[in-house]
Amino acid sequence: MKRLSLLICAVAMCGAVAFAANTATVSLDQAVQMALQKNPDVAAANALVDAARANVKIAHANYLPQIDLGLSYTRQTYNYAASPGTSPSQWALFYKGQSNANAPYYFGGLNLSQTILDFGRTKGQVEVSQAQLEAAEHNLQFVRDQIYYNVRAAYFTVIAAEDAVSIQKAAVTDAQRHLDQARAYHQFGTVPGIDVTSEELALANSRLGLQQAEESQEVDRSQLATAMGLPVDQAPEPSEILGSPRKMGNLGPLLTEAEQSRQDLLAQFDQVKASMGNLLTAKAQLRPNLSLSTFLDFRNLTWPLVYNWSLGQMLAQSIFAGGANRARVRAAQAQEVAAQEDVASLRLLVDQQVFAALSGMRLAKDQIDNAAVADRYARENLALAEGRYKTGVGNVVELNDAEYQATQAALQLVSARYNYEVAIAKLDFALGRGPK
Repeated sequence: MKRLSLLICAVAMCGAVAFAANTATVSLDQAVQMALQKNPDVAAANALVDAARANVKIAHANYLPQIDLGLSYTRQTYNYAASPGTSPSQWALFYKGQSNANAPYYFGGLNLSQTILDFGRTKGQVEVSQAQLEAAEHNLQFVRDQIYYNVRAAYFTVIAAEDAVSIQKAAVTDAQRHLDQARAYHQFGTVPGIDVTSEELALANSRLGLQQAEESQEVDRSQLATAMGLPVDQAPEPSEILGSPRKMGNLGPLLTEAEQSRQDLLAQFDQVKASMGNLLTAKAQLRPNLSLSTFLDFRNLTWPLVYNWSLGQMLAQSIFAGGANRARVRAAQAQEVAAQEDVASLRLLVDQQVFAALSGMRLAKDQIDNAAVADRYARENLALAEGRYKTGVGNVVELNDAEYQATQAALQLVSARYNYEVAIAKLDFALGRGPK
């Protein structure tokens, strides 16, 4: 009984002891940093940021001159062939029959064009690309926040699993001691043989509970490895313990914090800005486009090449496009409304998540208090049952019930402390509190 009580107290107050000496131990902060470096989701989100940043440069390029260089060499026949509208006299003048005679043709040209005024086409594209870049950056931070939450939950799951294994090992040790005690009492004729059988059953059940706890521990360790972006058999050993309850904030300030910090909500605001850029671009399709173009080229059948240059302006205005341009405006307006409504919907969801997480923390704290009381009473009850059985007043059923209740109470206390750690992680995630 003393051994069980001491082990339960040690597990409840001090946490798990590493069971693999060759496994590296890491703190929670170290595990999070490893995950942020190795998890492929972070690499994918970083790649999306790089792509969005490149798209911003593409959009800005429309403000700058466009320069093209062309070089060509062609060898072809020069047989005359009339085109539609050629008069018979002209054809008779130039047509000399067909021949395989051929000649080279050289060309080199430099073209420059510059948009002067497009009434918002380029500006809208730039605003869209910039908003998409900001959304990608917020998405990257949101992915980091998700990994932070996943690692924290998995990290404390492993700690709780190790605590459960330690408790089950203590239960097996006590069950074996009670079996040895029952056998000795039966040998001297002070207890019936059924006491031995009952203790053998209790020992078997304790060993089964230990086996299940160890299997669950391995699964939990694999989940931690996956959350960190590691192979399932390379999970590190947690070096921390399940903590104690901390101070909770008030709902109002927490809701304000969440609406200002949640990265997915900020990314949704970026989608609103992108839809406004699309609307600006769509409206610009209804207006003219003024551009400047020039070229300088050298061409001839032989050397030296003959040069020509040109400088001109072009004003283009869509008169009728089958209603497509105005339809684009209406579509962009509808997309902006949808984006605004998505913001409102997500804000409601964020508020609900903060409320639920805060309630979860309060419930978990109450569970810790109740589980601690139950654990103390269960250990006291086990001590009484062992004393009664030793003096011959109690029976084996009472002893086994007390032992089972003490084990379950210790497990419940571990579970309550684990639930509290996960509740804290959920609240931090709901508030948009990311890794350091």
